[in-house]
Amino acid sequence: MTIIEMRLPDRFENEADITDIVLPIDLLVVLLAQPDAETAIDGMHRVTQIISDRAHALRERLLK
Repeated sequence: MTIIEMRLPDRFENEADITDIVLPIDLLVVLLAQPDAETAIDGMHRVTQIISDRAHALRERLLK
């Protein structure tokens, strides 16, 4: 079993900080989207997709 250690920054200063959020959320979206997932998991997938979309939008705005 692999455990991923996550750090929570005090503030987000650059693209790397935002990527620290985007990449794990993207992974969670993929893992929860499996066809054999239960109804509750399907709902969690939708929520994590929203989080991912917002994180990507934030990254795009900050990089302009």
